[in-house]
Amino acid sequence: MTEIRTLPASTGSYLPAGRTLLALLIVLALGGPVAVLAEARSPLAESLSPYLRLHADDPVRWRDWSPELLDEARATGRPLLISSGYYACHWCHVMHEESFKDTGIADRLNRDFIPVKIDRELHGALDHYLLEFLRATRGSAGWPLNVVVLPTGDALTGVVYAPRDDFAAFLDRISARVSAEREALTALAREGRVELIARMRAGEEPLSASRAARLPQALWAAMERDADLLGGGFGTQSKFPRAPALAALLQARDQGNAPPWADEFLAVTLDEMARAGLRDVIGGGFFRYSETPDWGRPHFEIMLDDQAQLARLYLRAGLSFDRPDWIRVGRETLQFVLREMALDAPAAYASGLSALDGDGREGGVYLWTPEQVEAALAGHPEPALVTIYFGLEGVPTFDHGHLPMRQVTVAELAGRFDLTAAEAAEQLEQGRAQLLEARGTRGRPRDDKQVTGLHGLLLSALAEEAGEPAFAGAGSALAQRLREQARPPQDLSRLLDAPADVAGAAELADYAWLAQGLHDWARATGEEGVEKVVIPLLETAWETFADPHGWRAARDQPLPGMVSRRFHPGVHEPSPTTTLLALTRSYREQSETLNERLAAFDPRPGREIEAEPMPHAGLILLVASDD
Repeated sequence: MTEIRTLPASTGSYLPAGRTLLALLIVLALGGPVAVLAEARSPLAESLSPYLRLHADDPVRWRDWSPELLDEARATGRPLLISSGYYACHWCHVMHEESFKDTGIADRLNRDFIPVKIDRELHGALDHYLLEFLRATRGSAGWPLNVVVLPTGDALTGVVYAPRDDFAAFLDRISARVSAEREALTALAREGRVELIARMRAGEEPLSASRAARLPQALWAAMERDADLLGGGFGTQSKFPRAPALAALLQARDQGNAPPWADEFLAVTLDEMARAGLRDVIGGGFFRYSETPDWGRPHFEIMLDDQAQLARLYLRAGLSFDRPDWIRVGRETLQFVLREMALDAPAAYASGLSALDGDGREGGVYLWTPEQVEAALAGHPEPALVTIYFGLEGVPTFDHGHLPMRQVTVAELAGRFDLTAAEAAEQLEQGRAQLLEARGTRGRPRDDKQVTGLHGLLLSALAEEAGEPAFAGAGSALAQRLREQARPPQDLSRLLDAPADVAGAAELADYAWLAQGLHDWARATGEEGVEKVVIPLLETAWETFADPHGWRAARDQPLPGMVSRRFHPGVHEPSPTTTLLALTRSYREQSETLNERLAAFDPRPGREIEAEPMPHAGLILLVASDD
């Protein structure tokens, strides 16, 4: 069985010593023995999600998520099979073609399960819980995510992408066991859920003051262990940008508290991500991740959250290191968003661009055959200059052609072609513009959902360039739209273009990132009165999501394992709880409610953060600033 998109363990994975019930769930997932263990296709065609609409004509009779499905599961005795993914995801498309369009798979799912399809960006809290469950029981998780949930609401087991026959075998095995060992498996899943919650609560027990004071050192040690000091980034297999960790390292560097290896590591990482395959060097956007540690084989999905975070990172790093080339990368990333991800509505941006082109070819928008390069560069004074610079010569490295990368410096090419550096740079920019124009005719399917929180992240990035005319107008329009959406904050929707009773209520992350974006824009522009919008957002977040145990990720958490936690991780996106805590500090003197809430909140990090510090890098720096 193939696993993809392996992610690091996050908070909640604090593991006490000893054999646990979760080991039995792992055995179940892997196929080993466990001795103790009226329908119609839902109208997905009407969904707000392009990902769900993609599955509307599957032979699988998918249901859209609703907590009431648990009542149906209890009445029929059939478990749910919750399948989560998103429109831009390459492997989600692969599994769609291989399995969910297959009548044999459909027969199994329709007969033995209640099949549920969710868009992870619409149901972020549910998706995150299922990911955490699969990480805890299998060690890794990703998308497409397929988890079996019993009528009790307890998750039992799951898989990510699997070839058709492997997925069929998984469904058959689980169906047989649920039929033969229902009571034992129900008890096992319930006890596993109780154990997971107990682990999390144990991991949240506050550290002593002396151990908490050493958390920055633990963070730097964990980062250094995982850092690729030669190729940049974290890990030695597939690589994600991990923007929150890089942003925390840059912040510590600017504060004079970074480890001695930080400068070199940041320089290598930002250089390699900008020039190699992770980045669309023709258009300016960043792909989500690379299968290989050299950043050279991306799966070509492009997500709005990545663009916003990486644009901000490069702009800030460029100023910090005095690197105009990094500032240019940040600006090109924002230009990519404004050009390629803007929707027809004002100040509206797609949540993602599909990895597949209009003809269903992975990377087809970004890859070039020699014939396409020759046609695009017709009339250019030095086509060879462009092809060498972008690595478009020789045998293509992908099935559909070359992926442009920056292979040599402008100075090196200038000497080879008897040009000045300025002349070479001008001709390269002309070539890039010709390539960009030529590929503009290629189909680029977009996910047109307008996710509230992601627009807040984008506004924070635009705030870095608020003084530049090229971005000031877009930022001003977006800030105005978000201010309007934030009133009244109790009615905030998950999507900007649909009310909460249609799109679902905004989640914790939406409040955090929206408030942060408006705060950042006001600070950058000198705008007055922002507290009249930000403070109600923060107060509503505390009133809606905070409880005696911590923060809920969503207003309602329908599965029994979805419980609140004091600190949420920030692996690929900023931690919403760290964001809200930092903003609450900034505005507490202007709000009695915020002051009281913050005073009552226990900010002491727990053992889970000591065990896995990287997903909490921002929190560790925030707490350290109190010392």
